Amino acid sequence: MLNRSLFALVLGLVLTMPVRSDDLTTAAMDLCEKVKSCAMAQMAEEDITPEMREMMQPMLDNMCESVQSSMGDVPTGHALYGPALACMRSMEKVSCQQMQNPDGMKTPECDKYEKLAREAGIDS
Repeated sequence: MLNRSLFALVLGLVLTMPVRSDDLTTAAMDLCEKVKSCAMAQMAEEDITPEMREMMQPMLDNMCESVQSSMGDVPTGHALYGPALACMRSMEKVSCQQMQNPDGMKTPECDKYEKLAREAGIDS
């Protein structure tokens, strides 16, 4: 079944990022769309009842809108901007199969972002 920790990881990362710009917003939305696409593909492969699919569809449909509306504002020159953008882009390259494993979404770029965020006093 869908890996709930994957959604928590993506949303947690985005919600802790005090950054919003065109590039970062685009990267976050691209990642969100990929997560959504992988989740829909996984549902199609599994024997999920129509009722369960109906229940999950609104969550998937609204997920990317929630991500976008949850992002804060910081200029592109912010110290965490580049690492956050690199993290988002690296997670987008992860395969759907890797996304099913909570550790599969860990990338060197995200490890670097998380370390810098902790050092800056942001709990990621």
